[in-house]
Amino acid sequence: MSSIDATLIVLALLCLGLYAMIAWLIRLAAGVLPGRYAAYRQLAQRYDGRCEARGLVDPPTVRFTHNDRLVRVGLAPRVPEQPDIPRTRVVVRFPHGLPIRLELYPRRRPTPPQPPRGTRPIRLEQPEFDHTYAVHANDADITQTLLGPESVRSALEQLRALCPPAGMLLSINPERLLIQVDRDLGTRFSALEAMTRIALSLSEQLQSSVAARLSEGIHVLADPPPEPSADPPACPICGDQILGPHVACNTCRTPTHSECWKYAGRCPTYGCPEKTASPVRPQPAAQAPSHQPPQSPAG
Repeated sequence: MSSIDATLIVLALLCLGLYAMIAWLIRLAAGVLPGRYAAYRQLAQRYDGRCEARGLVDPPTVRFTHNDRLVRVGLAPRVPEQPDIPRTRVVVRFPHGLPIRLELYPRRRPTPPQPPRGTRPIRLEQPEFDHTYAVHANDADITQTLLGPESVRSALEQLRALCPPAGMLLSINPERLLIQVDRDLGTRFSALEAMTRIALSLSEQLQSSVAARLSEGIHVLADPPPEPSADPPACPICGDQILGPHVACNTCRTPTHSECWKYAGRCPTYGCPEKTASPVRPQPAAQAPSHQPPQSPAG
């Protein structure tokens, strides 16, 4: 037998061994991983979604659509320089942007480095709730409507019961609602489904709260024009005065900082759907003509 034939035989044996090892790993994955991640498969079946694997070891992600909203359920990605603990996350994405930014978490949770831009502390004037939770939001009315019902506060308590007392976070921005608990709930379908159900319920309540706020409507007065103010207008997004060049909504003419408009992506006035604005350069205040006493006719 030549050396070439011996080499080919060795390579063939190696290929067969590699094939057998891959087949064994596939059988192992088929026998072990489905049982380990059965809760995710059950959740996908419950909401007629998809269970997307992220590898042989990483847990899958469940995706489904609920009332035109894309929902994703799975473990949050690990963040460098933060405690390496599993965090289960439900993200509900809205088909259209909502005019709300909100962050809610137990007061025992470490304070975030910086609250969401344009938000401020909000209190519900419910002593027990205000003592338990910290809330930052950009709209007090929507926040009160969202968190006011007892059913919503009860849902938040159910979320806290699924994780350590300080391990819950609710975050809302115009594009999505996010709920996160500091525990891997993928081992129990009941817990994973309960968290998903609460997230969907809160998203429904959020839509209703925004709709109630928008239903109040806005009125644009075309005639007579509003009285000019001596003070610079305040930006409706950041609250600071507008002292220089800015932009104005092409529909309702609301003045806004250029940077704030780019950040929001649309007119900040409730009920105004405009997404385009025009640059404005303030004109120097015209001096009032001096009053000259009438001259007496020459006699």
